[in-house]
Amino acid sequence: MQPGRIVSLLPGATDIVSALGLEDRLVGISAECDQPSSVMDRPRVSLAALDPEETDPAAIDREVRARLASGAPLFQADTAALRALQPDLILSQSLCDVCAATPGSLTAEAIGDAEVLALDGRDLDGLLEDIRRVADAAGVPARGEVLIGTLARRCEAVRRQPAPSKRVLTVEWPDPLFIGGHWIPDMVLSAGGESLGAPGDHSVVVDWAAVRAFDPEIIVMLPCGQSVDGAARGLASLQWRPGWGDLPAVRHHDVYLVDGNRFFSRPGPAAFTGLELMAHILGTGQSDPAPGYWRRASREEIEVMA
Repeated sequence: MQPGRIVSLLPGATDIVSALGLEDRLVGISAECDQPSSVMDRPRVSLAALDPEETDPAAIDREVRARLASGAPLFQADTAALRALQPDLILSQSLCDVCAATPGSLTAEAIGDAEVLALDGRDLDGLLEDIRRVADAAGVPARGEVLIGTLARRCEAVRRQPAPSKRVLTVEWPDPLFIGGHWIPDMVLSAGGESLGAPGDHSVVVDWAAVRAFDPEIIVMLPCGQSVDGAARGLASLQWRPGWGDLPAVRHHDVYLVDGNRFFSRPGPAAFTGLELMAHILGTGQSDPAPGYWRRASREEIEVMA
């Protein structure tokens, strides 16, 4: 029997449900879900513990570390709301305690009789497999294969494009400095660049000396869960570091601010637009796949402390 009622606890899963044509079955979403507009009226069943008004990257990191050290959750399911929805399928994730609710944050009372499916794709192929798992769990495997085929062809089209191999630094968080992990290095490599991290690796803090040794020719600011404005704020956190002005990316003004929340932080179909955007930034000649969701940093932004 097909699950009739689906709850999504992360934006990427909501994107997948929508892309599979299952919005009519989606009965609950997370506090972080922000699209499509057609499902924004669904009840919110998970709540973020972080202050949404906080904008300082270092302050956000300190709060995250303090909560994790104390065992306090960053996301908490509303047990009463979840139980009232009586879901058959709950979509969660198991990659990151900081990004969205994990299965461990759900109580037996909240889950009830529902199946809990945790997305765990670590690279682009893993994201496609997650789509297959959601489609299978929802009882629509044929729709899943159609969607996977479409996204795989887009991925292959990027990989076929000739591109000069440039060293690309992807900044997932500026203070402390985390480089992009999971599928982001795969995006860089697929688009013809060189990455400081490897596909599937977790996002990790890197020493600034390692960045200087890597000598990036392109810097892409894609802060987790934040927009282009957040990327611009994060850029200011890097400019005080020694040797910033000597990096090739800074000297040649090849620093880019992108909507990390929309196209890079979340698993699902949007990541393949992120891949196309990465290729566009690296200069493969493809048309802009996401107008308004990214921009090149201005000379003034880059050279404030260069």
